[in-house]
Amino acid sequence: MTEKVNSLGIPNGVTKEQISEWKEKYGDIYVATFNEEEYIYRPLKRFEYKQILSLNQTQDARTFAEEKVAEKCIVWPKIESAKLSTLKAGTISTIVDLIMAASNFGITEEPRKL
Repeated sequence: MTEKVNSLGIPNGVTKEQISEWKEKYGDIYVATFNEEEYIYRPLKRFEYKQILSLNQTQDARTFAEEKVAEKCIVWPKIESAKLSTLKAGTISTIVDLIMAASNFGITEEPRKL
């Protein structure tokens, strides 16, 4: 049975205390829902981004980087390498796009000419 998000936007099974701990540890915390599957994630820090880019990449660079970002930034449910192959094909790519947007990648508003 798939868990539901409560009225506070917190998936069942996650406590307010856990959310508070994650906010204290990571800063901003977000929840995204994909067809009733909830994921709580945090932004990627600059030093983490640089670490991922510097890793020896033996598979497709984008796939490798996405998986490393997902493992690092999804705080609930915990994502492990072995679980990645069982997820729906677009889940990791989509949530990594959200993580990158939360990490200030991409334009969120048009620049203004001064």
